[in-house]
Amino acid sequence: MAVSFAVSEIRFVEGTVMAPPANGMTLFIGPNNCGKTALLRELSPRITNPAALQHPPLWIRQVLSSHEGSAEDFLLWAKGRGHRSFDVYGEAHLRGGTNAAGSLSESDAKNWWTLGEYDYLHSLLVTAQWTDRRLQGRSDSQRWDHAEPAAEPVQFLYEDPALLKAFAAYTREAFGKEISVDWTVPGLQLRVGATGIPDIAPPTPELVAAYRRLPPLVTQGDGFRAFVEILLNTVLRPTPVIVIDEPEAFLHPPQARLLGRILAQLPGQTQMFVATHSADFLAGVLEAEQARPVSIVRLDRSSGTSAARLLNPDAVQGLLRTPLLRYSNLSSGLFYDRVVLCEAAGDCQFYAAAFDATKDAGAAHDNTLFLHTSGKAPLADTARRLRQCGIPTAVIADFDYLRSGLARAVTSLAGVTEHLDPDLKCLREHAAGSRSETSAGGFKTEMNALLKGVKASDPLPDRVLGELTKLAKGGDRWGDLKKSGLAGLQGDPYNAAERLLQAAADFGLFVVPCGELESWVRQVPRGDKGLWSQKVPARFL
Repeated sequence: MAVSFAVSEIRFVEGTVMAPPANGMTLFIGPNNCGKTALLRELSPRITNPAALQHPPLWIRQVLSSHEGSAEDFLLWAKGRGHRSFDVYGEAHLRGGTNAAGSLSESDAKNWWTLGEYDYLHSLLVTAQWTDRRLQGRSDSQRWDHAEPAAEPVQFLYEDPALLKAFAAYTREAFGKEISVDWTVPGLQLRVGATGIPDIAPPTPELVAAYRRLPPLVTQGDGFRAFVEILLNTVLRPTPVIVIDEPEAFLHPPQARLLGRILAQLPGQTQMFVATHSADFLAGVLEAEQARPVSIVRLDRSSGTSAARLLNPDAVQGLLRTPLLRYSNLSSGLFYDRVVLCEAAGDCQFYAAAFDATKDAGAAHDNTLFLHTSGKAPLADTARRLRQCGIPTAVIADFDYLRSGLARAVTSLAGVTEHLDPDLKCLREHAAGSRSETSAGGFKTEMNALLKGVKASDPLPDRVLGELTKLAKGGDRWGDLKKSGLAGLQGDPYNAAERLLQAAADFGLFVVPCGELESWVRQVPRGDKGLWSQKVPARFL
């Protein structure tokens, strides 16, 4: 009969109920300081002991665990996962139980399994990895009586060359360096690198010298050590349930992404619960080729109460696999209370600075992230994807967003646009019905602004040439409206634009009423947006 042990149900304090995938990964994400670690600390002990919590829970009301398989099947299953039995005063024992360094008799193990008294089997069933202890992991070990089974990860690697080879491949991929077990010291010690000499007993002087030339793992950086520590306690002999807090801690983005892929592809029947605030780790989990089922729970305490929302993994995958989003910082919005999307980096800088300058100095920290989409076109679709992931998202766009982007944006955000059509038509007809003609004085002013910073001996930049050409030809009124906004309208077109701005705001789309970014502070000349963005915060914010 098949044997398994897993958490079958989690009931959250605010009423949400989830059935985590028994042979998959449940990711807890959300803003910084939203309580992800607190949730795992409530979850971990209650996996085997529902009554373990001694204080009112912040997140979890109830944890239900269950198993399949007979007591005899459980023993065979445990031995198949590396927990071979050994003799203690004539009675067969397993390493583990409530104390991993101790043991429990096979008869007791069968009895606790049958009764569902999982707490007595905790170290056989659950492994927890906490961020504050990650760098305290042991990279060396004592030798042991081989009549008994190995008890520590370094011993597992020493007694199984194939396991060591597979493990070394992980560190080589992550850091370009593999791990070796130096057995020529009094105990066992992990070192970085390979000797290039066959291991033979007794060791030759050349082998001893080769091991001594390899740096011990304890001398390496925090990232290398943290990466190894997580793998030592997960991939070698994984327990049925694994809990990991912030696996990305101490890691650079590429290693966090790789770790996500490794854990998502962990073989065998293992249920994982992970709290993370890394878009790179999350991306690694979702891009794993042989990934197991994934559940994603977004935690939120911005309203003052604890709220857990189950996300659709497809929505998160869509966010991370869209090229624009995957290769930008936009996916980091998953880990903030709210996001504001802008057209360009300069817009983000200005609005973020204005946001900070105008908020109440005594107010609590506001976990809002300003991100840009490198243009108008992706604004609405990016907002839609972030909202699907449970993130309140607003958009700020220049006035010319009314030209063609607004209707598509509202449709993308599941809104109805028919009532907008008359006002959009009125505004477009007004803008297209009269051509703007540039006066000589106006042309000269615009030209000087465009040429500012360009030396007389320099070739004319294509961007400047294109802008001067458009300026000389004139065009419809949209260029003027982008600079003036509502102030450039009157009568019916003004009323239509005002209604459109309000309708857009109802969908979280905020169109700049005075035209564009540079129109907010007219005391600073427009032309070089980058220079304008540098001057304004220093002078006015």
